Amino acid sequence: MLLPAEVELCETVGITEDEYFYFIELTQAYNGKRPKEYDDIPYIINMPAVSAFFSAVAAGNAAAQIALGIILTVVSVVLAPKPRPPKTPPSLTTAGQTGPKRFAPQTGFNSVQELATLGEIVPLIFTKQEITKTSEYIEVSGGVRVNTRLLWSQMISLGSSQQLKALFMIGLGPLSSRPDFSGYAIGDLLLKNYINKKIALYMRKAGGRPKELNRYDEGTLPKQKDRNGSVMNDVMSVDWDAAADGSGAAADSIVSGTRAPNTQVQFGAYSPMPNSMRYRVPYELVLKQKNLESDNKKDINKKRKKITTNFPRYCSFYAMKTPTDTEYVKQDRTDAPLNVDDTIRYTIADYDTEEEFEGKFEPWGVEDVKSAVDATREEADDAIQIGESYLAGSALVVCIDRSNTMWNSKTYQNAYFRCDTPGVVDIRTGTADLKAAHKGYELLTLQKAAIGTISNTKVCDVTEIGLKSKVFKQVTSFPNVNSHPGAVEMDGVDQDSTKGVVKRYQDDDGNIALGPMSKYLMRYSFFRLQARIAGVGDIDWQYIDKGQPFAIKGNLPQPQYNFIRINHYNSADREFEFRFLPFPGNLIKRNFVDKNKAVRILNAAEDLESYEVSTVGQDYEIFYRGTDRKLRRGDVSNTEWYLGALPTADKEGKVKEFVKTKKGNIPIEKRWVAIEERTTTTNVAVAKGDARVFRSTIGGNKTFFTWDRGNQKGHWEKSVDYSKNTVQLVPKSKAGIKCIKRNGFKYCNGAFVGSLTHNVKNNRKGHYFGMTKYEYKKVNVIPQIYDDYQVNGGSGQDLTVTLKVYRDPDNNKFKAARWEVKNSGKNYKDSDQVTIPKTGNADSDFPGIQNVNIVTDFNDFVTEPWPKGKNLNPYDAINDYYQYDAERSSHLDGPEHEIVYVNEQTDLGEGSGPTYDFDTPKAGIANIALRLSSSKEWNSFSQFSVYIKNGLKIKRLINDNGETVTDGNTKNLKTGVDSDGFGPTNNFAEIVHALLTEEKFGLVDSIGAPSVDKERMIIAAKFCEANGFYWDGVITDKQNIREFIYQNAVFNLLDFTILGGKFSLFPSVPFNSDFKIDGTIKPKVCALFTDGNTKNLKVSFLSPEERQNFIGTVYFRKEVENGFPSTESLSLYVADEENPAKLPIEVFDMSDFCTNEDHAKDFLRHALKVREKVDHGITFETTPQAIAGLKPGDYIRFISEATHTDRFENGVISFDGVVQSVGNKPITNETIYYWKPGTDEVKELANFTVVNGKTTKSELHGAVFTVKQTTASNRLYKVESLAYSEEGLINVGASHAPLLDDGTLATINYISEDFGKL
Repeated sequence: MLLPAEVELCETVGITEDEYFYFIELTQAYNGKRPKEYDDIPYIINMPAVSAFFSAVAAGNAAAQIALGIILTVVSVVLAPKPRPPKTPPSLTTAGQTGPKRFAPQTGFNSVQELATLGEIVPLIFTKQEITKTSEYIEVSGGVRVNTRLLWSQMISLGSSQQLKALFMIGLGPLSSRPDFSGYAIGDLLLKNYINKKIALYMRKAGGRPKELNRYDEGTLPKQKDRNGSVMNDVMSVDWDAAADGSGAAADSIVSGTRAPNTQVQFGAYSPMPNSMRYRVPYELVLKQKNLESDNKKDINKKRKKITTNFPRYCSFYAMKTPTDTEYVKQDRTDAPLNVDDTIRYTIADYDTEEEFEGKFEPWGVEDVKSAVDATREEADDAIQIGESYLAGSALVVCIDRSNTMWNSKTYQNAYFRCDTPGVVDIRTGTADLKAAHKGYELLTLQKAAIGTISNTKVCDVTEIGLKSKVFKQVTSFPNVNSHPGAVEMDGVDQDSTKGVVKRYQDDDGNIALGPMSKYLMRYSFFRLQARIAGVGDIDWQYIDKGQPFAIKGNLPQPQYNFIRINHYNSADREFEFRFLPFPGNLIKRNFVDKNKAVRILNAAEDLESYEVSTVGQDYEIFYRGTDRKLRRGDVSNTEWYLGALPTADKEGKVKEFVKTKKGNIPIEKRWVAIEERTTTTNVAVAKGDARVFRSTIGGNKTFFTWDRGNQKGHWEKSVDYSKNTVQLVPKSKAGIKCIKRNGFKYCNGAFVGSLTHNVKNNRKGHYFGMTKYEYKKVNVIPQIYDDYQVNGGSGQDLTVTLKVYRDPDNNKFKAARWEVKNSGKNYKDSDQVTIPKTGNADSDFPGIQNVNIVTDFNDFVTEPWPKGKNLNPYDAINDYYQYDAERSSHLDGPEHEIVYVNEQTDLGEGSGPTYDFDTPKAGIANIALRLSSSKEWNSFSQFSVYIKNGLKIKRLINDNGETVTDGNTKNLKTGVDSDGFGPTNNFAEIVHALLTEEKFGLVDSIGAPSVDKERMIIAAKFCEANGFYWDGVITDKQNIREFIYQNAVFNLLDFTILGGKFSLFPSVPFNSDFKIDGTIKPKVCALFTDGNTKNLKVSFLSPEERQNFIGTVYFRKEVENGFPSTESLSLYVADEENPAKLPIEVFDMSDFCTNEDHAKDFLRHALKVREKVDHGITFETTPQAIAGLKPGDYIRFISEATHTDRFENGVISFDGVVQSVGNKPITNETIYYWKPGTDEVKELANFTVVNGKTTKSELHGAVFTVKQTTASNRLYKVESLAYSEEGLINVGASHAPLLDDGTLATINYISEDFGKL
């Protein structure tokens, strides 16, 4: 701060405070001439100096014993110049945002973990935990929570949930010990608090692929099995569709990465709008009591009529226009093609329901109908927005215009849509059709459309897309019409006259109320699959579902998890895009139901299905779990809408098919397979020799093979004798006919065609056969067939199947089975489940299967809609639009499907290649494998972390007792070191030694052991151990090794030195024989320097702001064993401050590595004392002889009589020559330094005299000056650097080391009472 007199000086000449301090800096760096006796020493000019720096180290002079080098000290950090803050008005700094810590997580987090990138640094973990337990407390020191890196991942859909399988990198191994299971966490949730039966955790300390034997006992998730039921002991193996033997099985050569996409992930048709669909009021059983008055009976009839009436909703597709049409064409059309760039108009009419039906239903009225119909039109109007995508029938369209801002009951709304993806649509025109009321399944509707799109992020062989679907229908507060008693009023039936329950109650003037129904019902949702090669402009989207839509069937508001896996092998390094398009249920009704055409119903609980498809330039193989079903009307209708008891009792109940038709995967074997068979007649065989086998019965016992005729391209002939040693016999062939091999194929006798008993022309007597060509290839094994095999269970009888049992060709064990209906039986119901019993108890026998769902021929509850039939709402499970207000379905408010993960997988060797090795070259990466099933407690995966108690094993310098580790005594050491001298450490000196000398992760190639001063390193290690200075952290980023060592050494009160080209650490403060810090030790002075043996002295003083004391706040980590650390702080200040609240605050963050409060406190106290006591540093040059034996870190004494300045002798000269000084002392014949604001130069003037408070020297007017001082200084300094200068002298850099009266260092000899604590 400026002194009051200095403020006056500034005001006198009109300079700012900053300009005044600039003058002080210039004069402090400027000295005048020295006394004459020093003329032989070169001239010294003092300039600002940098107290610590890196420089190239020249080779030392061995003869002179000069240890050239540098030292980076605590002082150089604390005294580092701070930027002077600009002069701005006071401001408030609000709380900022803190990003993730560089080394280790400090608090909980909830983010999605991403795959590690190629070239990412493998973390180095250094920690060693010690736990002290007493009856009063538990103290934890050391340990660190480490964020893992995701190396490999796969998401698996399990129907009602998902399972994640992932491989994580912890860091470089080997780790010294396996982490505790209780130390793992996902986000801020410890894994031990999760359900054990949903976890499997594996760990390898020194790298390698995790196996089942590396598993923790705590997780009890069942072992994973491939599709053949074999245990996958290699955790990261994938159940691959094309394994080495040609079948699906586990493969360990698969690289897999999973991701959760976040754009264009939802898909489906939703927010349906009617296309001339009807509205109906809720069904009600209305009795007409016998004794009612006539008018009342008429009212009852009107109410019944209202219940059966189809009320129009006054919305429909009204007209369309092609690019060649000049206006919209109004024409009733069904399945009208809507092509790209065609436009279609959708109309919301303004008809009033009450006006249209005025007086028809009095006294009941139609206010309720009007309200419902108006709500329909308002919802449709709200749903139509310009620029959004829609499904018009099956075509994808975009709304391009609206006739009005908003529909109302007085105005039509016409909306116009342009077609982007072709399809079909139904159009109804004219007033009659706007007032029409069609069944909910009759016409194709307008719906909002969300399209799901996935693009590969890399070239891969397989793209597996995980789907989450929520599909259901809900009915609330609707009559339970299945409980309808007696006769139902409908076409051809008069419930008033038909004997039964209803008539009896009516005759008794009674009443019947149907019970309520509120339940979830079945619903289907459909979509199609497209693909295209990414980045190829002329290839458009192509369907890859072979015209069979996929479907999700559900009856609860619970998510279902399924997958579609798309194999695109041999794709020439291509990336692909895949698209999911909604498909209307009403079109399923029209084109698939009862049409003998199948859809693919996804169900993760079913067996794996697949198909192949080829499009422009690419082949695909698509896999999914589910069934291919040919839907019947009974499959897509809920029975709850049938009036009265279901008609099952009157039918035979024959089983049509099984929902599940297989168990296991058919094994593959290599065998000869017939690929071509040529059967001929005796006449042709004898006369023309076309693909015949002839066995001679005379002569030389020969068999003659002939393929093709003699004039054909593929013709060849060969004869063999009967010898069993030369050819293979065909079993049970006539007269022992044989086979031959030729060109990699086998040719054998085919069907016997006849014999000749006498010679005909040139042919001999013998037996003639056709010929069969065989190829040796991979095919399904031949099954054992059980025909007419009896099935048990269910409500019927006499159901049998044809059962095929497949066995492993190597060991004859059961592998798979297939079955189909043989005898349909009778009296079965769709709700039945049956059992196909086992064939025996041996390993080769079919083990049986229970709870197999069946499909019967039961469809009769699906009738024409009531009142023509007894079904109120047929086909409701696939209807796109509803007819009752009580109906709610999952597609009304939003898309039903979502893409939740994408697995991108590549086979390194086509199923038989090298095992995927994430650890190449063999660095020994410590890793974790995790299999985790989802649940309500876990529905997202964020950062996976692990608590490490003992980190990387490295070569130790000392053991845990502080004893030196040498090659000769490691076997006798007891603590923390193995017989080879390795162990975990949190000693910073040992960490640095490893970083400089370790072959696997260190700088051995560029620095190496010869360039490291091991003895000084051992001293530093013992110093850290003795004083409790530990470094428990993780190196995760690329580091400049010098900066890393320097920045972290100061927190351990160590100096980083380079002496004679050798790197080392050494204590920065005095220590005793036990290596403990000892402030009572006087520093040893190793050299004396004066003005006589030095030149170019440069002094670097700190500015007043930089010398100001401060409140020091240090952050450190408080560890909890296997838990999450908390960051704690400690704030201290120098105790003799009168008003510490006004002091600035400086923060030292040691939380990345410090877990001990005492360690943090020792550093902070030292930093505070350095700031209080140390105010400058020096550099100078001297001769090599003057520093013989001196090294960085040593203490020197510097005595100088060089001139300097004093702020109490500062002054200013006004523009009229008036002289004003702070000290107000007489100035006579003094030498001054002066400076004029606006210049960068300080000048010297001798013999300056002030007479009567003024000077006549005009060149000084407006200047600031100071009087030159000459006194002797005698101070102690600590050498920081020694290096050759260009002139061959030695450049010495040193920092001031202030002493107390007793000769001890003022920066380290203190007591606790010297500090105050906030």
